[in-house]
Amino acid sequence: MLTATDDPQSGRAPSDALYASAAHAWTRLERPYEAAYVKEALGLHLLASGVPGGRTVLHEAIAAYQDIDAVWDVLRCQRELREHGQTTVRRPGALGYGDHLSPRERAVARLASLGLSNREIASELVLSHRTVEHHVARALRKLGVSSRTEIGPHLGP
Repeated sequence: MLTATDDPQSGRAPSDALYASAAHAWTRLERPYEAAYVKEALGLHLLASGVPGGRTVLHEAIAAYQDIDAVWDVLRCQRELREHGQTTVRRPGALGYGDHLSPRERAVARLASLGLSNREIASELVLSHRTVEHHVARALRKLGVSSRTEIGPHLGP
C-alpha cells in the first residue's frame, strides 16, 4: 500500500518517509519485530527501486532481527539480498552474542532465576531438557555467577 503512493516522475518516493515513520512508531511502542519487519520492507522497496541505501537498510533489519533471535527472518533477508545481486558473508556456525546473553539464554536464565527446574523451563519454552542445560550453563558463565539464585540481579529489568 505504501508503494502505491510513489511518484516515479519526482524521483523521490513518499513511501520512503512513511516506512521510516512506521518503523519509528513500532520502535516507540516497543515492538522490535514489527519495527524490523518495516525496515525489511523499506530495504526491499529501495533495492527493487534501484535506490542506493537499500542494502544498508536491509542490513539494519538483519541486525534488528538478530537482536530478537529471529533467525528465520535473518535468513530471509539474506536470501533477498542474494536475489538482488548482493553478496552476504556469514561466519560458519550460529549467530554469536559474545559475552552477552542471547535472547534465548536470557529467557532461560530469567525462568531459572525464578526457581523453575530445567524440565519445567524446557516445557515452558518448548525446548529439550539438554538444550536448557546448555543455555543455563552458558548464562551462568556469561553472567559470572555460580548458582541460579545469583542470576536475577544480573538480568536487569
